[in-house]
Amino acid sequence: MATNTTSVICRICSSSSLVESYYPDAHFNEKIFKYLKCRKCDSFNVFPSPNEEDFKKMYGEEDHYYLKDVKGQLQYDFNYPFAHHQGYQIQFLEQIKNDLKGKTLLDYACGSGFYMKYAETLGAKVVGVEFDKKFVTLLREKTDLDIYTFSEMKLKFAAEVFDFIHLGHILEHLPEPFELLEELRMFAHKDTVFIIDGPLERNSCLHRFYVDLGSRLKRKKYRDAVPQHLTLTTQKSQLLFFNRAGLKKEKYIVVEQYFPLPSKLEFSFGKMISFFIASFSILLSKIVPKYGNVFHYRGKINDL
Repeated sequence: MATNTTSVICRICSSSSLVESYYPDAHFNEKIFKYLKCRKCDSFNVFPSPNEEDFKKMYGEEDHYYLKDVKGQLQYDFNYPFAHHQGYQIQFLEQIKNDLKGKTLLDYACGSGFYMKYAETLGAKVVGVEFDKKFVTLLREKTDLDIYTFSEMKLKFAAEVFDFIHLGHILEHLPEPFELLEELRMFAHKDTVFIIDGPLERNSCLHRFYVDLGSRLKRKKYRDAVPQHLTLTTQKSQLLFFNRAGLKKEKYIVVEQYFPLPSKLEFSFGKMISFFIASFSILLSKIVPKYGNVFHYRGKINDL
């Protein structure tokens, strides 16, 4: 199935100049999803966008199946391994811990609730939002956190605003990321701080070069994979996105995690090479500030 590249626009910069990339197609739910490269901002976009049926198969309670096996309340351990994305999220939040006490925080796409729980330990009053109703019900059973679907939250908190709004590793999953940020404005006041993080899957670093080289050499026409990440960005294109969304940057950093390469040494030649490549790439990212595969951003709405 061919994708008409003249009928789609880049989710990052809204350019219509998209061409097919060297990434193999993703086959999922009896559909073909293509990775198109934007010639203006160098980001990759997945098209066609998944529909509601696709999203139901991608996400929901089965996406966090481990919670079903938890007996009683979910216990959180914040001692994350080195170069782990959740550890980075906690470190970035720690930088403003003195500003959080007694303030309200909305965690959109809260997942297991670890970020909410940590924000609570820093004195924040926290509300969480998740996509799937069954998953929200499961989270309520396994945690003592205040979690809702977005439709529930819009009804319950229609007249309220939050001091902080966190979007953790979610924008890349959305077919219309601009629209979400626009919708979240109703919950922001003039000093609301947006804390946003996620992957930089097209950014410069040794890690990305190694992964891309493997993809090119394999020359696969397609792979059976779930196309959860609909936008793959660079540092430059991600900052362009936030600027176009009307946010004014306060802080932006790039770091590097092991994933998708191994995070520990294993007795397999291929995995050993991948581990050492990832480790050296993490070292390089500490020397070259723009190198890395994960970003962390703080900013406010520019026109409020």
